[in-house]
Amino acid sequence: MPIKTKLATRYWLKSVLMMIVCIVLGLWGIWDYVVAIPEAARGAARAEILRVIKNGLDTPNGSSQRLDAITLIDVALQSEGYSDGGWDAGLAQMKIALEGAPIETQREAMGSVEEGLNTYGNITAPSKYDRPMQWVFMSCLPFGLWYLLSYLKMKKRASLYELSDDGNLTTPEGSWTTNEIKDIDMSTWISKTAKARLTWTAKVVVDGREPIELDDYVFQDMHLIIGALAHQFYPDDWTPLARRVKIEHGEENEEE
Repeated sequence: MPIKTKLATRYWLKSVLMMIVCIVLGLWGIWDYVVAIPEAARGAARAEILRVIKNGLDTPNGSSQRLDAITLIDVALQSEGYSDGGWDAGLAQMKIALEGAPIETQREAMGSVEEGLNTYGNITAPSKYDRPMQWVFMSCLPFGLWYLLSYLKMKKRASLYELSDDGNLTTPEGSWTTNEIKDIDMSTWISKTAKARLTWTAKVVVDGREPIELDDYVFQDMHLIIGALAHQFYPDDWTPLARRVKIEHGEENEEE
């Protein structure tokens, strides 16, 4: 039965998690930039307007505080940033109250002001750093795409590794018959002196090109291909499962 590989769980899980994190951060940045920050800025501005209006309503007709509130309302009604049917209608009623409407109308206006402050009063205005910070989050989106493409690419590569029953080796770099496979370099495989990442790899020597790296960290069951080739070339040193023979003998002696 031919030996085939697939993408190792440790690799694809990391790629998928990083992809999700990057996409979530990127979408969060877009949402904050386009929706949350403008809404916070609008709410904080409305709260400030309502405080000025409340201060005006607490003073006698014709006071400077009322005149300031009326002027602020006129500016708000002309500003596109505050364009909102219900909000604009409320401001218009408050303006009438500030201009000296009957006491009942002023009481209704004060009630509307209190209701508005309950809605907007606790909103904090965005700082000057909030929008630039969202660009940092939005910049994560391309990395999410990169992780997705990397995952798809490596998944495809994983499906190409195969060692047939006849000993023919197929890799993304090409295919070689048993006679064209000359050796396998096991110098780093499970070595105690090599760098940790390299201890998952071996290199098969074939005709006509540089040695091909076989990576058991990225590709699950690659150790079976490595073990089969190592046992073929060095049967006294390696088992078909890519384990050192002398270590296994030592373990057997200890068990006895």
